[in-house]
Amino acid sequence: MSRGARAATLGVFAFALVFGASRLRRPSPDELSTADARHVVEKTLERVKKGGPNHLHMRRLYFLAAPFAEAAKADVHVVHAAALLHDATKEDGQGEPKERFCNHGSEGGAWALTVLPALGKSTGFAQRVSAAIVEHMGPCGHNDTWGDARFMTKFCQRTYPPPASLEAKVLYDIDMLDLMTVDGVVKVVELRQKNPEFEREPIEDSALSGRDSAWKSVNDAHQTLLTPAAKECGGALVTHSKQFLDGVDWKQVKDVPAFKAAALAYLLEHPRPACLPAPGDELD
Repeated sequence: MSRGARAATLGVFAFALVFGASRLRRPSPDELSTADARHVVEKTLERVKKGGPNHLHMRRLYFLAAPFAEAAKADVHVVHAAALLHDATKEDGQGEPKERFCNHGSEGGAWALTVLPALGKSTGFAQRVSAAIVEHMGPCGHNDTWGDARFMTKFCQRTYPPPASLEAKVLYDIDMLDLMTVDGVVKVVELRQKNPEFEREPIEDSALSGRDSAWKSVNDAHQTLLTPAAKECGGALVTHSKQFLDGVDWKQVKDVPAFKAAALAYLLEHPRPACLPAPGDELD
């Protein structure tokens, strides 16, 4: 083969390699890019208050999704989408506040079937996300340590389908892990203090000593974790959150703003356990 022919052949071969590699790097339509995630957040903020407990909770779960999905060999993109959508109907779903709370899994799953295809995602992808959302409700059952039913069992008085897929199990677990953090404790306290469906109670009862306190929610959640990585992380979160609650001066902390300030001060001195990644800023 002549030098010119050899050069031409090598050129064609190089082009084929580059072209093939570019095709291999092309993202799947069902990957949730950062731009896609921002779009989903925009849709979610049509239904929940920006900066409110549900918005911040879903945002935190987005950043928890990757490490726990990867550890469980689940589809990260499905968990990312489900994390950003799973509580989106809590604030403006159908019915009274209690009905919205108890039905937000099924309503959120149905809404995902509208949001994701409009973003160009396949029906199959949307259905997997929807199923994970429908199955994230809980924890249900009985808390033997406390000698009482778990909150969802008592409050909603219905059964929910358990997480079936790996993606549903990871969504359930990161939802429970966030409930177990200091941020999750603050969320429960704020909801109990402000939601008219809950009995009016001193903030210490909402946080620590009440029959359905945030601290009981931590324990309810810990008992129901499903995947090995989440179970390992859960133990560290129980210790971290209990240390915070034990250090609150209840004579000074009488309302939600004061409780939030106490939580912020604690987290500045005692960051979250290393098993939880820090939230990023790519959704801002």
